[in-house]
Amino acid sequence: MDNEKMGQFISELRKSHQMTQKDLAAKLNVSDKAVSKWERGLSYPDILLLAPISEILGITVTELLNGERTGQEVVNAETNVINALEYVGKTTKSKAKLVLNILATIFSIIILMGICVVSIVDVAISGTLTWSLIPISAALFTWLVGFPALRYGVKGFIVSLITSSIFIAPYLYVLDYLINSRETDSVPVFSIGIRISLISIAFIWIVFFLLKKGIIIELIRDKIKLGR
Repeated sequence: MDNEKMGQFISELRKSHQMTQKDLAAKLNVSDKAVSKWERGLSYPDILLLAPISEILGITVTELLNGERTGQEVVNAETNVINALEYVGKTTKSKAKLVLNILATIFSIIILMGICVVSIVDVAISGTLTWSLIPISAALFTWLVGFPALRYGVKGFIVSLITSSIFIAPYLYVLDYLINSRETDSVPVFSIGIRISLISIAFIWIVFFLLKKGIIIELIRDKIKLGR
């Protein structure tokens, strides 16, 4: 299956139906950027979208996958292909969801166990929670940022980015307070940490948007072509 051939085929049929990329995207409940990537051969449509795309463009799934009209009557075979694709798509998504659930659960258990261990050790030594508040706050922040990405995949990663952007300053402030309340010499945790954190978060956001727009993928593809 040639993704560039399929993409060109989708583009030609879309234009023949007098639809823009936004029109086709709206019918499929995807972004126009996704349609643009298909047509440029940068990615494949989701397996569950093959049947809707074929119906909208007036072709069969087989023709869509081949990137050309076959002119053959394959109604029965087409039905079997659609059913098989839908089954594969649903089972794949179900397995991926299960894996994410397991990872998120294991991650949460590890964080909780870590909090329990340091709390018990601190209470056993000091009689109350003292130094353990520092690793506990770090563990809670790590869970707050990491859990959405592990639980919900790509969408969760966006939530993790937003969460880290919002809560990094309060976390550093709390960390600064906890450290300096126990030290005689003041340590500028917040002032130093906030600068590094803001730069790091800004960098991650930039990379995320570049990946979302397919710019980095295009650069990699161009380099591979030049290498050949």
